[in-house]
Amino acid sequence: MWKVDKGTQTGATTSSYSNALSWHVTELSKKTILLKNTHSSFSLKYKLIGYADSAGIGIEMVKETTLKPGEVAEFHYDRQWDKLDLEVINGNGAATYQIDYEGQGA
Repeated sequence: MWKVDKGTQTGATTSSYSNALSWHVTELSKKTILLKNTHSSFSLKYKLIGYADSAGIGIEMVKETTLKPGEVAEFHYDRQWDKLDLEVINGNGAATYQIDYEGQGA
């Protein structure tokens, strides 16, 4: 049976890293994440962490990167992971964001 998992999340950054998306993707072979900075003037920073076991060792698949107002970051993965965490933090102020994600697998 083909599985599709997709959704949208919104939020605001704070002065410490927080999980904007914690996505269990064990059954998904194709994964796409879009992160948009929806704030009009503040930047945000993000990093993407992958886990082979959700309670195990996490590796930074995308190191800390700045996203300017209005910019979109795009991630596509075919590799197998148990969980992907997208973490965000303030850039030059508390920014807002939107995350769209979709994964598919058999």
